[in-house]
Amino acid sequence: AQRLGPLRDLASPVVLGDERLPPVGSANWSRPMLFVGNHGKMGLYDTPLLMYELYVRGYRMRGLAHPGHWRGPLGPVFDSLGAVPASPMSAFRLLKSNEKVLLFPGGAREVVKRVGQEYTLMWKDTPDFVRLAAKCGALIVPFAAVGADDAYDVMMETDEQLAMPVLGNALRSALSRVGPELNPVESVMPLTRLPLLGLPSPVPVPNLTRLYFKFGEPLDTATLGLDLKDGAACQRVYDGIREGIEADLRELQELRAG
Repeated sequence: AQRLGPLRDLASPVVLGDERLPPVGSANWSRPMLFVGNHGKMGLYDTPLLMYELYVRGYRMRGLAHPGHWRGPLGPVFDSLGAVPASPMSAFRLLKSNEKVLLFPGGAREVVKRVGQEYTLMWKDTPDFVRLAAKCGALIVPFAAVGADDAYDVMMETDEQLAMPVLGNALRSALSRVGPELNPVESVMPLTRLPLLGLPSPVPVPNLTRLYFKFGEPLDTATLGLDLKDGAACQRVYDGIREGIEADLRELQELRAG
């Protein structure tokens, strides 16, 4: 909170729907929760502030992050934010321990989204997180975040960098040394310009645009009576969550434009 407080003051996030979150100390607050929503571009601007807004409301989050983050210098930063390397087993263990877990179903695909794909959910079609939450009797809390996807001045997209003979080979070589299993398409950030200066920056630095967060109505998987073998039923729940987040994304963009 001490680290992120000054950034929060600059970004002035607008938070809607937080009254829907179970009150601290209530029976539902003590249960496992799976927060699911869209991943902001780069993931470096809005995600920490989302976790901050939840923290000051009594929610200490455990974010599921790409394992590749721990192969570079940012590993300690992710540790300090309570993040853990993402895997089905780590998510299961956290929920079984009644933790509040932050999941981005779009993962790295949404982190490196192209210009023109702002606020587009790039989720898989399978309802895996619905089954996971139901196995653990967790609440699913949907959320939408607006502000990060258009906070960067992109000079060159990921695929454009990889397509360049010299630069692309250098990036692939550097990435293979960090982790041979890392996919360059999902691990190489777009090349951006520094705000105000316009100079190329190897580290994405956002413009300080205002952020907007909205929490949807929590879904209690314990009361749904879901048959986890019924793929159609799980898919209906999944589709409903996704459609709700897409509607909230449109609402937040309209609020920002107005």
